[in-house]
Amino acid sequence: MNHTDFEPMTPMEENTQATEQAAAPEYTRQPRRDKMPRPAQPKVRRVGFFTLGVALILTGGCIAASLMLQNFPLLTAAKLAPLVLVALGVEVLWANARKGDAQLKYDLLSMFVCFVLICASMSAATVPVLLRYYGPDREYTQQRLEQELEQQVYEKLPTGIVLDGYSYVDLNRMEFDKDMTLADLKSEDLVRLNLTLAGTYADENAFAEVCAQTLPALRELGVDQVDFHTEHGDDQWELQIGGPFQMNASAQELAGQVTHMVRYWEDDQYSWWEKEELDAYLAQKAQNDQQEPQPEEDSVESALEESAETVTEETTAVENG
Repeated sequence: MNHTDFEPMTPMEENTQATEQAAAPEYTRQPRRDKMPRPAQPKVRRVGFFTLGVALILTGGCIAASLMLQNFPLLTAAKLAPLVLVALGVEVLWANARKGDAQLKYDLLSMFVCFVLICASMSAATVPVLLRYYGPDREYTQQRLEQELEQQVYEKLPTGIVLDGYSYVDLNRMEFDKDMTLADLKSEDLVRLNLTLAGTYADENAFAEVCAQTLPALRELGVDQVDFHTEHGDDQWELQIGGPFQMNASAQELAGQVTHMVRYWEDDQYSWWEKEELDAYLAQKAQNDQQEPQPEEDSVESALEESAETVTEETTAVENG
């Protein structure tokens, strides 16, 4: 067992230690401070999220339906797109009426993103529709109908009345059937014929009579417009009619619309003139020719004599050196 030796403290050191202990502050444990309570934040209610979510669902459903159903009215659905704004306004009013202590917050970023998605989706969905309207199927169907129309015109019209012709069919509508026939054409479709008639014609009445003979068969085929044409020698006859009134007109009524063109040669070139205009032009030209002054024979003879005298004088001067 080890013992440690301690030196006894002097009275002065004891007094000093006691004084220091008395001067030292007495430690007291401070009470724990509680945390300051955070202010209660108001509730936030987002407006527009529900409406745009429903709009995305409906847009996707319409696009999927247009891809699976050929006759789905996608353009009609696109025209109803402004109803999204109506639904959004209803949601704003509903949220404002039920907000209570909550604070309304418009999710503008989500609205913009959803708007862009909706526009992009609808634009992409209209591509197949545009292809049906301007694509090769429409052109092929129109060409096939034109060939069918020309064949039926050839079969229905009397032999020898038409020399040549071609047709033009325009399906002026959005939807059509690739396997449609002439019987499936509607009132908005355009069917036009250009016919070159055979034979010669004495006047407008004769030409209009032949044109009127073809109209019943053309009306039966659904033709809307017809351009009649013929050319024989220096005469050319034309008649352009269209619409239900002219397509049902008589020969006498059509005769007033016939145009008679005449070939006129001038300086080894020709041009086509209407008969009345050519007659007026020739009459005016003849009048101008009569008004031009004609050279007199005396003046011509005197000019020849003067030139002969001049030549004689020049010859004499040369001989005389």
